[in-house]
Amino acid sequence: MSDKKKVNYEEQKPTETKFMKFMEILKTRFWNIAKYNMICVGIYALFIVFYAFFVSQIYFPVDVSDYQQGYSNFGELWAILILRIPYTLVFFTIPVVAFGPAVSGLAVVFRSYVRRDDSFSSDFGDGMKKFFWKSLAVTAISTVITVCLGIAARFYQLNLQAGFWKTALLLIIAGFSLLFIMMHMYIYQILVEYNLSIWKLYRYSYVFAILRFFPNLLIIAGIAALTILPFKIHILFGAAVMATVLFGLTSYIINFFTWPALEKHLDPIMKEQRINKVKLY
Repeated sequence: MSDKKKVNYEEQKPTETKFMKFMEILKTRFWNIAKYNMICVGIYALFIVFYAFFVSQIYFPVDVSDYQQGYSNFGELWAILILRIPYTLVFFTIPVVAFGPAVSGLAVVFRSYVRRDDSFSSDFGDGMKKFFWKSLAVTAISTVITVCLGIAARFYQLNLQAGFWKTALLLIIAGFSLLFIMMHMYIYQILVEYNLSIWKLYRYSYVFAILRFFPNLLIIAGIAALTILPFKIHILFGAAVMATVLFGLTSYIINFFTWPALEKHLDPIMKEQRINKVKLY
């Protein structure tokens, strides 16, 4: 009899780490990610300018008095944009106020990438159309809450005297704002996967924001750095990064991070409650 044993080549393959999987998908899908980034730039452009000029004044008031001498009106506006745009973009790379249908389309596309399922060129447009009104409602609600949080923070900061209550209220607002930002790492993914009401979308997103607080915080810090640091190096370098990869790359990072967590923790709950998954086609 032969002493030779059958070799299981599958067992001899090196175990794929999360980082290896992340880089392999990024390498394979990079040009598609860049393509979707350019689409998002076209969709987000007017929203970014609006938030940079008006809404961000609630959170980031800018005194332009230093620019009034020796500069034209255009120069003053350019100075404001330089100061505001990088910080405003954080609310788009983490899609708090980003155009919901576009974010839903990206969630559909990157879900296929992360799961290594078949992906079609029409997935982005089909995702936008399928979830247009529901995702638009999420955008409207999140925008109103974002503005209200900014108004509340400014009101207490300007009208309360320094002391315990002012510090406590501002810390509460800051803490809830952070959790609110974290919720938007999950809400559009849950929206395109499960047939849930808007109330339940926010409820489950809030649960994931709390239960995965520290991993969420790490991802948010990384995305904020990817968004702001290129502009700190040079405004033109930041603009080039934004135009080529910023929105696509950050959306890919969020989806790579969130989909496994939803499959592991939320899928069993949905099956137990007999909640159907949404079919794209």
